[in-house]
This record gives sequence, structure tokens and C-alpha cells, in this order.
Amino acid sequence: MDRQATLNRILDELSSHNPAQAMHNMRHWPGGRLSLVHLNVLFILEADGPLPMRGLAEAMDVSQASATGIVDRMEQRGLVERQRDDEDRRVVRVAITDQGLQLVASMANERREHLARMLGEITDDEIEAFLTGARAMRRARERFHAAAHTQGSTPPQRHDAQEPSR
Repeated sequence: MDRQATLNRILDELSSHNPAQAMHNMRHWPGGRLSLVHLNVLFILEADGPLPMRGLAEAMDVSQASATGIVDRMEQRGLVERQRDDEDRRVVRVAITDQGLQLVASMANERREHLARMLGEITDDEIEAFLTGARAMRRARERFHAAAHTQGSTPPQRHDAQEPSR
């Protein structure tokens, strides 16, 4: 087997998506248009919890004024809310609302349903092979992130790792 050629074919398969279709879907999302910026805010707040406006701006890599404008629009749509800090009333935290959480959950659910429909189109043997590959990718991702966390850098490549399937 030519490992590099096979890896390149896998990368081609995994990265063959249609950005235009994804953008179309975001523009026609039930409940209104979504932007990548708004999705970024929702994902940050879902992962990190309520953040001070300055912290959200830093996480988004935008100015605090830009973050304020983004939050204004998202607040009007009911996706986020501003909360005053109990200890320091000058601090305003931005939190995801139940509606924002429902949007994130519905996107995950729609993605899962879409994947299920696609998986329904492949043979049983292909499903078994895909599961083996998906498990190998999860293990590689876990090793990669664990090594990056402990070493503070990109971990070395491993070409011969063989682990039993879970």
C-alpha cells in the first residue's frame, strides 16, 4: 500500500463538501438567517458558559464594540441575553438562552439525521469498515489532543498505532 497516496485519497473524501450548500442552509434556517459569527458565539457560550463581554470579544477575536453589536442582534432574536454580575454590577455577562440552546441542539439533531440518511445508502460491509475507521479517528484525536495538552505543542505523528476496536 502507498500510505501517502491512501491518506491523500481519504483527505479528499473527508474534505469534499459543498460550502455553497452549507451557506444556503444557513440563510434559510427555520427561524431566520444564521451567520457564522452568530454560530461561533452560540458555540463559545455553550462550551464556556456565560462570559463577560470582554471575554466573549477576545474569544471571537473582535473588538468589544463589535461584540456588543453582534450580541445586540442576537439578543433581539432571543438567542443570548445579558446578565449583570452579582459581585460587580458594571460587569455584563453574555449567556446563551434556552432558545439559543435549542437552536444548537436542533442543528446537531439535523446533522445526525442527515448522516443517518447517508449511512442508510451504504452496504453493511461498508458500515462495518466505516465504524472501524471512525473509531480509529476518535482514538487518534484523543491521543493528539492529550499529547498536545501535556506537551504544549503538536504531538509527533504515529503511523503504526494498532489498538483493538472498542
